[in-house]
Amino acid sequence: MIELLIVACLVFLLLTLVLVYFMGHHQTQRTLSTTLAALENAKESERNLRTEIRELQNKMHYAVTDAVTHLAGWQLFEDRLSQSIQESERYHLTLGVLFVDIDDFRILNDGLGYVAGDELLQEVAARITACIRRVDSVSRFSKDTFTVLLTQLAKPETAAIVAQRILQSLSKPFHISGNELNITACIGIVIYPTDGHDSQTLLRNAEFALHLAKERGKHLYHFYQEKLDVKGKREFLLCSGLNRESLFNELVLYYQPVINIQNNTILCMDVLPYWQHVELGLIPGPELMSQAEKQRRLNSLSQWLLRKAAQQFMSWQNNSNSPTLLGIPLSIKQLENSHFIYSLSQIMQELKFKPEWLLLEIKGDPNQLEMSMLEKAFNMLLFMGVKIAIDHFGIGTFPLNLLQSFTVHYLRLDASVIANLGANERAVALVKSLVFLAKEMSMQLMVPGVDSDQQLEMLKQLGCCLMQGSLLGAPLTDAEVAEKLAPTVIG
Repeated sequence: MIELLIVACLVFLLLTLVLVYFMGHHQTQRTLSTTLAALENAKESERNLRTEIRELQNKMHYAVTDAVTHLAGWQLFEDRLSQSIQESERYHLTLGVLFVDIDDFRILNDGLGYVAGDELLQEVAARITACIRRVDSVSRFSKDTFTVLLTQLAKPETAAIVAQRILQSLSKPFHISGNELNITACIGIVIYPTDGHDSQTLLRNAEFALHLAKERGKHLYHFYQEKLDVKGKREFLLCSGLNRESLFNELVLYYQPVINIQNNTILCMDVLPYWQHVELGLIPGPELMSQAEKQRRLNSLSQWLLRKAAQQFMSWQNNSNSPTLLGIPLSIKQLENSHFIYSLSQIMQELKFKPEWLLLEIKGDPNQLEMSMLEKAFNMLLFMGVKIAIDHFGIGTFPLNLLQSFTVHYLRLDASVIANLGANERAVALVKSLVFLAKEMSMQLMVPGVDSDQQLEMLKQLGCCLMQGSLLGAPLTDAEVAEKLAPTVIG
């Protein structure tokens, strides 16, 4: 009996040992799995950390190095300029800053493609660098503008010698992507301390000097001149402001109605853009559009204008007395770009703005475009379904024979045509003839500049019904238009 009990105990002990072994082995496996998972997580964290470090290194690299030309980055250039100013002030030294701008680079870039454009920029950077000393610096200020810092100048005239050397180097042919290119450039020059005592003033004045060089022609350099006529400084401020990213935040839209006096309804609401310039105050639309055309920003301005005004126009459509058309000013020069016309169509489709709501008020000289190009543009607009008006009719250069070839819906007179209507019989005869012309050619005559009751009555008698002017409605903000269009609630 005792022997059986001993055997049972031994068996029980053996089973217990086996059970403890397997439980310990399972715990060991779990511990091992947890440890392996922790090691894998640590490796993943290390990989992520290495990736973040590489990205940070790249950002730091591009902060001090231009990605295209591999010149000193703009932040590094500004830092060097500030340090050089401090050094020059301490030791009574002279330094120079040059702005080097490639003429018509945008045209070259569009024609060659961006890859070839970058290759050209790299070659230009190399040639400029070869024209300066090792103690000097070159950076890329913008897409096609380079800045040069000349330190420890013996005399200001040395900056002019360097500028001449750069222009001479850039005048030699470039061989880019199998093409031989000849380019020109302009250079603006400022000298410390004569033209400024801090980096921002020097850079601003260097840009102004560059503007002066461009005004005088191509492949020239020009020193900054503080005492310039007011017109020159205004021109510069407008040109530089048009290239700021904040431009569209500074634009203000007003709207002026074109009234159909036969039924006292609003046919069209003309868009009048103004620019609230930070230094020059309120810039009227004609000056804004003229400067935008010079800076080749007119297309982007018109696209923004259509988008902004179209959204506002559609918000008025719930009112029973809302306008039928939205009038947008356009330069005839813009019609040479079929892509621009297509972009207007895309904006309307995106906003669900009906093309028949749009009236393009076109002004300018048709002789600037080839007849085939002009015909294509008018056909595109007609196919889109937009309405076309010839603006400033009567004083511009729009030839009458084009009215035989192109569909035009409205002739919009220049305000000067009716200025002396009450005192000039020939002016009366002219307006009467234009009314007849428009009627016979299935067009309508718009008469802006109606500022007196006498003009209004005479124009009525002559058969005019579409009028605009201070007498019929001054330019209004969008909020004021909405208030005017809102139906009157009685009782």
